[in-house]
Amino acid sequence: MPRGRKKLTLDEKIRETQQSIYNLENRTQELYEELEGLLEQKKLQELEKLSDALNEAGVSVEEVLEHIRTQETGAEAANIA
Repeated sequence: MPRGRKKLTLDEKIRETQQSIYNLENRTQELYEELEGLLEQKKLQELEKLSDALNEAGVSVEEVLEHIRTQETGAEAANIA
């Protein structure tokens, strides 16, 4: 006949709970680090796609930035009027 689980003392329960919290905090930190790496990979992929598209279009980064700045300046002027 199987034996039941040993009844833990209050101190043992506290230690087990503290250990569980510690383990979960470590795992959470590992997951945050993994997420950070994945987000960085995604960012690099998106930048590579953008760079490829600019190259295919024969447009430089400076040209795109200037176009964006011109658009923003035009929008600000329209809001003032």
